[in-house]
Amino acid sequence: MFKLTKQEQTVLITVILLVLTGLAVKAYRTAHSVPASHSQ
Repeated sequence: MFKLTKQEQTVLITVILLVLTGLAVKAYRTAHSVPASHSQ
């Protein structure tokens, strides 16, 4: 495995969490069919 500093690990984990959160929100909206007119 790669040797990462504490800061690099933090950045990497943050990016991964943001991507996963974005995918989860997209999946949720797709599953619940939220109309675009309601999003503000």
